Amino acid sequence: MSSAIDATMRVIGESDQHAPSVPESFRVHDDASANWVVRQIIERRAYSQRCAEWCEKEQARAKHEEDFFLFRYGQQLREFAQAKIAAAGGRRKTVNLPAGAVGFRSEKSKLVIDDEALVIKWARTNLPNAVTVVEHLSKSELNEHLDHTGELPGAGAHVEPARERFYIK
Repeated sequence: MSSAIDATMRVIGESDQHAPSVPESFRVHDDASANWVVRQIIERRAYSQRCAEWCEKEQARAKHEEDFFLFRYGQQLREFAQAKIAAAGGRRKTVNLPAGAVGFRSEKSKLVIDDEALVIKWARTNLPNAVTVVEHLSKSELNEHLDHTGELPGAGAHVEPARERFYIK
């Protein structure tokens, strides 16, 4: 059994309360039973995809509505909080409400990079330690080299032998 299937079986075993209802005696023994299991898996994948798409749309809708309320009422809410805090003597910086809280928080000053290329140019001369170079290994170049020469790095890489990988589509 592949490691992905093993891991899935362990997770399912740990959370049987979410397992679909299937007779304990069911087993894959012919084309029809194998087809049924594959259909169940494909349907669950499709359902999961539909859920993800729905969730993405709902998050976009919620963000749009949040932006609307902040634009329409944000300044009024800020003024309300300032007035409530001042009326309470200014000792606290938060107004607690049943649905949440509004208030003010002190923030330290912070550096904001507006044009990274200009700052890198400056840093190369004035602060070289602030400029870092990121190395990235090109697997496609390594594969091409291996195909042409058969040469592998002395350590840190290996070739997995060809195999049959189980899949469900």
